[in-house]
Amino acid sequence: MSVELSPRVLELISSRICHDLVSPVGAISNGVELLEEMGEEAGDEAIALVSTSAQQASHRLKCFRLAYGAAGTDKNLGFRDIKGVFAGWLTSGHVQCEFDPALDTKFSMPPRGFFKCALNLMMFAEECNRGEGKIFIAPADEGNGIKVAATGKNVAFREGAEAALEGKTPVDDLDARSVHAYITGRFAAHFGFNVEHKSQQDFGRVELKISF
Repeated sequence: MSVELSPRVLELISSRICHDLVSPVGAISNGVELLEEMGEEAGDEAIALVSTSAQQASHRLKCFRLAYGAAGTDKNLGFRDIKGVFAGWLTSGHVQCEFDPALDTKFSMPPRGFFKCALNLMMFAEECNRGEGKIFIAPADEGNGIKVAATGKNVAFREGAEAALEGKTPVDDLDARSVHAYITGRFAAHFGFNVEHKSQQDFGRVELKISF
């Protein structure tokens, strides 16, 4: 299925990328300025600020590269690559992630675009987890995809996220909060994958699945 993305969607995705990079890049700049002003007197704190912020920026760039760029469909990409990138993505937050060990060898030759879409689904699960929580990722019961479960006190779909994921939100009504859900669903549709979702807000749980 061919899915076209309007300039509005591209603008929102660009804004999201810039927004997520402003904080760590700004912290790097602040740390460098402090080092320039105080020299050795700036001490380990300034160096730690630059180092930590640089790592955060690097993690986010790697994730965006695979989730939104053409690199996500590279034929040499494996689940271990996605696992490492997503684990790095989570280092700047309070969400913990556990991967079923079977995932490392489960998908040797999935359809093109599967890992890209799986990563987007994981990022979407993290968006549903506002605050401390956990994400568990495992092979789907049918063996032809993955399932992602987000649990925590404040786990729920953001307003409009379900409609955006299903592609039911008019493009003009999308915003920075819903655009990733929309992109996740559109990429899945483009590559021919099925995405299922279920929310149990009373129990603090969101379940997602992508299959082929």
